[in-house]
Amino acid sequence: MLRRRLLVLAAVLLATGAIAAALTPRELRKGTATTPTSAAPAPPRAPGGGTAAGTAEDVRVVDASAPRPAVVRARPGQLLRLRVRATAPDEVELVGLDRFASVDSFTPARFDFFPQRGGTFPIRLVGARRDVGRLVVDAPPL
Repeated sequence: MLRRRLLVLAAVLLATGAIAAALTPRELRKGTATTPTSAAPAPPRAPGGGTAAGTAEDVRVVDASAPRPAVVRARPGQLLRLRVRATAPDEVELVGLDRFASVDSFTPARFDFFPQRGGTFPIRLVGARRDVGRLVVDAPPL
């Protein structure tokens, strides 16, 4: 009889904890940080202007809440570090490049890659069905 009462008490406590966790606002569950963090600073550059490995690199930030869509220019073979910030949770797609990343008000979407082909590629918030910018990769020289 005592075992049965202890099991019922444990079940009630677990259920109460689960309900409390579900009702807690999302901001409080993430920890004590209440202000969004900024994008990571660019790594130190070598004297030649590229990274220490000799690769050209470019860090760009696109703000989804900007009044006009941003235009990000890049060259093939250049390391592009693209960050997309948004005020609401969503998913960011680089249309035509098959690249996706999650974004929310605390964490920007991060894309680190070497563009391989020239063209114009929309930067789209998938859930909002809205283009927030476009990536323009210059064609490689002939």
